[in-house]
Amino acid sequence: MLFRSMKALLLSTTLISAHSAYAIEENINSKPIFIAGSTTVTELLIDMKADLSQEFGNSIQIRPMGSDKGIKAIAENVIDIGTSSRYLTKEEQQRWPFLRQIIIAQDAIAFFVNKNLNITEVTTKKLSDIYQGKLKAWSEVSPYTPELSAKNDEILLFSKGTSHGSFDVFLEYLNLDYIQEPGSNFIRLKMAGNRGLFSKQKVELYDQFNQALGIVQRIPNAIAYDSYGAISKLENDRRINRVTLLEIDGVSPSVESIQSGEYAFVRPLVLIVNTQSSRSKKIGDKLAVIVKSNKIQQKMLDFGYLPVK
Repeated sequence: MLFRSMKALLLSTTLISAHSAYAIEENINSKPIFIAGSTTVTELLIDMKADLSQEFGNSIQIRPMGSDKGIKAIAENVIDIGTSSRYLTKEEQQRWPFLRQIIIAQDAIAFFVNKNLNITEVTTKKLSDIYQGKLKAWSEVSPYTPELSAKNDEILLFSKGTSHGSFDVFLEYLNLDYIQEPGSNFIRLKMAGNRGLFSKQKVELYDQFNQALGIVQRIPNAIAYDSYGAISKLENDRRINRVTLLEIDGVSPSVESIQSGEYAFVRPLVLIVNTQSSRSKKIGDKLAVIVKSNKIQQKMLDFGYLPVK
Protein backbone atom coordinates (compact mmCIF):
# COMPACT_ATOMS: atom_id res chain seq x y z
CA MET A 1 0.00 0.00 0.00
CA LEU A 2 2.84 2.38 0.91
CA PHE A 3 4.66 1.51 -2.31
CA ARG A 4 1.54 2.23 -4.37
CA SER A 5 1.06 5.59 -2.61
CA MET A 6 4.67 6.61 -3.24
CA LYS A 7 4.42 5.52 -6.86
CA ALA A 8 1.23 7.54 -7.33
CA LEU A 9 2.88 10.57 -5.70
CA LEU A 10 5.97 10.31 -7.93
CA LEU A 11 3.80 9.95 -11.02
CA SER A 12 1.71 12.95 -9.99
CA THR A 13 4.85 15.06 -9.35
CA THR A 14 6.31 14.07 -12.72
CA LEU A 15 3.12 15.02 -14.52
CA ILE A 16 2.95 18.38 -12.71
CA SER A 17 6.62 19.10 -13.55
CA ALA A 18 6.11 18.17 -17.18
CA HIS A 19 2.96 20.28 -17.36
CA SER A 20 4.78 23.27 -15.77
CA ALA A 21 7.69 22.99 -18.19
CA TYR A 22 5.24 22.79 -21.10
CA ALA A 23 3.33 25.78 -19.74
CA ILE A 24 6.52 27.88 -19.60
CA GLU A 25 7.43 26.93 -23.18
CA GLU A 26 3.88 27.54 -24.34
CA ASN A 27 3.85 30.92 -22.57
CA ILE A 28 6.95 32.09 -24.45
CA ASN A 29 5.41 31.26 -27.82
CA SER A 30 1.91 32.43 -26.92
CA LYS A 31 2.74 36.07 -27.63
CA PRO A 32 5.54 38.08 -29.28
CA ILE A 33 8.76 38.62 -27.34
CA PHE A 34 8.95 42.26 -26.24
CA ILE A 35 12.41 43.88 -25.91
CA ALA A 36 12.81 47.56 -25.03
CA GLY A 37 15.26 50.10 -23.63
CA SER A 38 18.52 51.59 -24.86
CA THR A 39 18.23 53.09 -28.35
CA THR A 40 21.74 51.83 -29.19
CA VAL A 41 21.08 48.22 -28.15
CA THR A 42 17.60 48.08 -29.66
CA GLU A 43 18.93 49.44 -32.98
CA LEU A 44 21.58 46.70 -32.95
CA LEU A 45 18.94 44.04 -32.19
CA ILE A 46 16.65 45.41 -34.92
CA ASP A 47 19.46 44.77 -37.41
CA MET A 48 19.55 41.15 -36.21
CA LYS A 49 15.78 40.78 -35.71
CA ALA A 50 15.28 38.23 -38.50
CA ASP A 51 18.01 35.98 -37.06
CA LEU A 52 16.57 36.25 -33.54
CA SER A 53 13.02 35.53 -34.70
CA GLN A 54 14.23 32.47 -36.56
CA GLU A 55 16.11 31.17 -33.52
CA PHE A 56 13.12 31.65 -31.22
CA GLY A 57 10.49 30.61 -33.75
CA ASN A 58 8.52 33.61 -32.60
CA SER A 59 7.94 37.22 -33.60
CA ILE A 60 9.92 39.85 -31.71
CA GLN A 61 8.88 43.42 -30.97
CA ILE A 62 11.75 45.84 -30.26
CA ARG A 63 11.16 49.35 -28.95
CA PRO A 64 13.77 52.07 -28.30
CA MET A 65 12.91 54.12 -25.21
CA GLY A 66 16.22 54.81 -23.44
CA SER A 67 18.21 52.83 -20.89
CA ASP A 68 16.52 54.31 -17.81
CA LYS A 69 13.02 53.48 -19.05
CA GLY A 70 14.08 50.03 -20.23
CA ILE A 71 15.55 49.18 -16.83
CA LYS A 72 12.40 50.33 -15.05
CA ALA A 73 10.16 48.43 -17.48
CA ILE A 74 11.96 45.11 -17.04
CA ALA A 75 12.10 45.60 -13.25
CA GLU A 76 8.32 46.05 -13.27
CA ASN A 77 7.95 42.99 -15.54
CA VAL A 78 6.07 44.85 -18.29
CA ILE A 79 8.55 43.70 -20.98
CA ASP A 80 10.41 40.42 -21.52
CA ILE A 81 13.98 41.76 -21.86
CA GLY A 82 15.35 45.20 -21.05
CA THR A 83 18.33 46.78 -22.79
CA SER A 84 20.83 49.32 -21.52
CA SER A 85 23.99 51.00 -22.79
CA ARG A 86 25.36 51.27 -19.26
CA TYR A 87 25.69 49.05 -16.21
CA LEU A 88 23.00 49.16 -13.55
CA THR A 89 23.83 51.75 -10.91
CA LYS A 90 24.38 50.65 -7.31
CA GLU A 91 21.03 52.19 -6.41
CA GLU A 92 19.29 50.20 -9.15
CA GLN A 93 20.98 46.99 -8.06
CA GLN A 94 19.88 47.56 -4.47
CA ARG A 95 16.33 48.46 -5.50
CA TRP A 96 15.99 45.56 -7.95
CA PRO A 97 18.48 42.84 -6.86
CA PHE A 98 16.66 40.30 -9.07
CA LEU A 99 17.80 41.96 -12.33
CA ARG A 100 20.51 40.05 -14.21
CA GLN A 101 22.86 41.78 -16.64
CA ILE A 102 24.14 40.07 -19.81
CA ILE A 103 26.94 42.02 -21.50
CA ILE A 104 26.81 41.41 -25.25
CA ALA A 105 29.15 44.01 -26.72
CA GLN A 106 31.16 47.18 -26.27
CA ASP A 107 30.38 50.42 -28.04
CA ALA A 108 31.66 53.98 -27.71
CA ILE A 109 30.19 57.45 -27.93
CA ALA A 110 31.66 59.59 -30.68
CA PHE A 111 31.46 63.38 -30.98
CA PHE A 112 30.91 64.96 -34.38
CA VAL A 113 30.76 68.42 -35.95
CA ASN A 114 29.96 69.87 -39.35
CA LYS A 115 32.76 69.28 -41.88
CA ASN A 116 32.80 72.98 -42.81
CA LEU A 117 34.27 73.82 -39.39
CA ASN A 118 37.53 72.15 -40.47
CA ILE A 119 38.00 70.75 -36.95
CA THR A 120 39.20 67.15 -36.67
CA GLU A 121 40.43 66.78 -33.10
CA VAL A 122 39.80 68.02 -29.59
CA THR A 123 40.99 67.19 -26.08
CA THR A 124 38.83 65.83 -23.27
CA LYS A 125 39.50 69.05 -21.36
CA LYS A 126 38.30 71.20 -24.26
CA LEU A 127 35.20 69.04 -24.72
CA SER A 128 34.34 69.53 -21.06
CA ASP A 129 34.94 73.28 -21.35
CA ILE A 130 32.80 73.45 -24.50
CA TYR A 131 29.82 71.79 -22.82
CA GLN A 132 30.24 73.96 -19.71
CA GLY A 133 30.11 77.08 -21.87
CA LYS A 134 33.69 78.08 -20.99
CA LEU A 135 34.57 77.96 -24.70
CA LYS A 136 31.84 79.76 -26.60
CA ALA A 137 33.30 80.10 -30.11
CA TRP A 138 34.81 77.56 -32.51
CA SER A 139 37.68 79.95 -33.21
CA GLU A 140 38.65 79.51 -29.53
CA VAL A 141 38.75 75.72 -29.97
CA SER A 142 40.98 75.46 -33.05
CA PRO A 143 43.17 77.85 -35.03
CA TYR A 144 42.24 75.95 -38.21
CA THR A 145 38.60 76.98 -38.36
CA PRO A 146 37.76 79.09 -41.41
CA GLU A 147 36.79 82.70 -40.85
CA LEU A 148 33.21 82.56 -39.60
CA SER A 149 30.54 85.14 -38.99
CA ALA A 150 29.84 85.87 -35.31
CA LYS A 151 26.63 83.84 -35.64
CA ASN A 152 28.31 80.79 -37.17
CA ASP A 153 31.29 80.97 -34.81
CA GLU A 154 29.07 80.52 -31.77
CA ILE A 155 29.14 76.92 -30.49
CA LEU A 156 25.66 75.37 -30.35
CA LEU A 157 25.44 72.42 -27.95
CA PHE A 158 23.37 69.26 -28.35
CA SER A 159 23.22 66.16 -26.16
CA LYS A 160 21.47 62.79 -25.99
CA GLY A 161 18.46 62.88 -23.66
CA THR A 162 18.95 62.36 -19.94
CA SER A 163 17.22 58.94 -19.89
CA HIS A 164 19.82 57.41 -22.23
CA GLY A 165 22.90 55.41 -21.26
CA SER A 166 24.95 57.52 -23.69
CA PHE A 167 24.16 60.56 -21.56
CA ASP A 168 25.49 58.86 -18.40
CA VAL A 169 28.75 58.01 -20.19
CA PHE A 170 28.96 61.58 -21.49
CA LEU A 171 28.65 62.98 -17.94
CA GLU A 172 31.09 60.46 -16.47
CA TYR A 173 33.92 60.95 -18.95
CA LEU A 174 33.65 64.74 -19.04
CA ASN A 175 33.12 64.91 -15.25
CA LEU A 176 29.93 66.93 -15.54
CA ASP A 177 26.70 67.45 -13.60
CA TYR A 178 23.47 68.83 -15.04
CA ILE A 179 20.22 70.56 -14.23
CA GLN A 180 17.16 70.47 -16.50
CA GLU A 181 14.95 73.47 -16.99
CA PRO A 182 11.38 72.50 -15.98
CA GLY A 183 9.04 71.86 -18.89
CA SER A 184 11.81 72.33 -21.45
CA ASN A 185 14.08 70.28 -23.67
CA PHE A 186 17.22 71.99 -22.37
CA ILE A 187 19.83 71.29 -19.71
CA ARG A 188 22.71 73.31 -18.32
CA LEU A 189 25.99 71.81 -17.15
CA LYS A 190 28.81 72.37 -14.70
CA MET A 191 31.80 70.49 -13.33
CA ALA A 192 30.70 67.58 -11.13
CA GLY A 193 31.46 67.95 -7.42
CA ASN A 194 31.77 71.69 -7.82
CA ARG A 195 29.42 73.90 -5.79
CA GLY A 196 29.62 76.67 -8.37
CA LEU A 197 26.84 77.85 -10.65
CA PHE A 198 25.53 75.95 -13.63
CA SER A 199 26.50 77.39 -16.98
CA LYS A 200 24.18 79.90 -18.66
CA GLN A 201 24.81 78.01 -21.90
CA LYS A 202 21.83 75.85 -22.85
CA VAL A 203 22.29 72.32 -24.21
CA GLU A 204 19.41 71.04 -26.37
CA LEU A 205 18.43 67.37 -26.02
CA TYR A 206 17.58 64.77 -28.67
CA ASP A 207 16.64 61.08 -28.50
CA GLN A 208 17.69 59.43 -31.76
CA PHE A 209 20.97 59.26 -33.67
CA ASN A 210 19.26 60.38 -36.89
CA GLN A 211 18.15 63.54 -35.08
CA ALA A 212 21.73 64.28 -34.01
CA LEU A 213 23.06 63.62 -37.50
CA GLY A 214 20.43 65.87 -39.05
CA ILE A 215 21.20 68.67 -36.57
CA VAL A 216 24.93 68.68 -37.33
CA GLN A 217 24.29 68.48 -41.07
CA ARG A 218 21.91 71.45 -41.04
CA ILE A 219 23.57 73.63 -38.39
CA PRO A 220 27.19 74.44 -39.30
CA ASN A 221 28.22 75.39 -35.74
CA ALA A 222 26.61 72.48 -33.82
CA ILE A 223 28.28 69.66 -31.89
CA ALA A 224 26.60 66.40 -30.88
CA TYR A 225 27.50 62.80 -29.96
CA ASP A 226 26.05 59.34 -30.27
CA SER A 227 26.83 55.64 -30.70
CA TYR A 228 29.96 54.90 -32.72
CA GLY A 229 28.30 51.70 -33.96
CA ALA A 230 25.32 53.68 -35.29
CA ILE A 231 27.68 56.12 -37.01
CA SER A 232 29.94 53.45 -38.52
CA LYS A 233 26.97 51.75 -40.20
CA LEU A 234 26.70 54.86 -42.41
CA GLU A 235 30.30 54.59 -43.60
CA ASN A 236 29.35 54.79 -47.29
CA ASP A 237 26.32 57.03 -46.79
CA ARG A 238 26.46 60.58 -48.18
CA ARG A 239 25.02 61.98 -44.95
CA ILE A 240 28.04 60.91 -42.88
CA ASN A 241 30.39 62.59 -45.36
CA ARG A 242 29.02 65.96 -44.25
CA VAL A 243 30.18 65.55 -40.64
CA THR A 244 33.55 64.93 -39.00
CA LEU A 245 34.09 62.39 -36.24
CA LEU A 246 36.42 64.03 -33.76
CA GLU A 247 39.64 62.49 -32.54
CA ILE A 248 39.78 62.85 -28.76
CA ASP A 249 43.20 63.26 -27.18
CA GLY A 250 44.70 62.13 -30.49
CA VAL A 251 42.68 58.89 -30.78
CA SER A 252 39.94 58.24 -33.34
CA PRO A 253 36.99 56.03 -32.39
CA SER A 254 37.21 52.61 -34.08
CA VAL A 255 36.69 48.95 -33.24
CA GLU A 256 40.47 48.65 -32.85
CA SER A 257 40.85 51.65 -30.50
CA ILE A 258 37.85 50.49 -28.47
CA GLN A 259 39.34 46.99 -28.16
CA SER A 260 42.79 48.28 -27.19
CA GLY A 261 41.39 50.72 -24.63
CA GLU A 262 43.05 53.70 -26.34
CA TYR A 263 39.70 55.36 -26.98
CA ALA A 264 38.28 56.27 -23.59
CA PHE A 265 34.58 56.95 -24.21
CA VAL A 266 33.54 53.29 -24.14
CA ARG A 267 30.37 51.77 -22.67
CA PRO A 268 28.82 48.26 -22.43
CA LEU A 269 25.75 47.09 -24.31
CA VAL A 270 23.59 45.12 -21.91
CA LEU A 271 20.57 42.82 -21.96
CA ILE A 272 18.65 42.80 -18.67
CA VAL A 273 16.63 39.84 -17.40
CA ASN A 274 14.04 39.81 -14.63
CA THR A 275 14.92 36.60 -12.74
CA GLN A 276 11.57 36.72 -10.92
CA SER A 277 9.87 35.99 -14.24
CA SER A 278 10.24 32.45 -15.64
CA ARG A 279 9.44 33.83 -19.11
CA SER A 280 12.13 36.53 -18.91
CA LYS A 281 14.68 34.03 -17.54
CA LYS A 282 14.03 31.50 -20.29
CA ILE A 283 14.20 34.12 -23.04
CA GLY A 284 17.34 35.65 -21.46
CA ASP A 285 19.10 32.28 -21.24
CA LYS A 286 18.40 31.58 -24.89
CA LEU A 287 19.43 35.10 -25.98
CA ALA A 288 22.71 34.74 -24.06
CA VAL A 289 23.53 31.67 -26.17
CA ILE A 290 22.37 33.17 -29.48
CA VAL A 291 24.40 36.39 -29.15
CA LYS A 292 27.56 34.35 -28.49
CA SER A 293 27.22 32.45 -31.79
CA ASN A 294 29.84 33.15 -34.46
CA LYS A 295 27.18 34.39 -36.89
CA ILE A 296 25.78 37.03 -34.53
CA GLN A 297 29.20 38.06 -33.24
CA GLN A 298 30.40 38.63 -36.80
CA LYS A 299 27.31 40.74 -37.50
CA MET A 300 28.08 42.88 -34.44
CA LEU A 301 31.60 43.47 -35.76
CA ASP A 302 30.22 44.32 -39.21
CA PHE A 303 27.94 46.89 -37.58
CA GLY A 304 30.86 48.51 -35.73
CA TYR A 305 30.33 46.97 -32.26
CA LEU A 306 32.92 44.92 -30.39
CA PRO A 307 31.26 41.65 -29.27
CA VAL A 308 32.01 40.29 -25.80
CA LYS A 309 32.89 36.60 -25.80
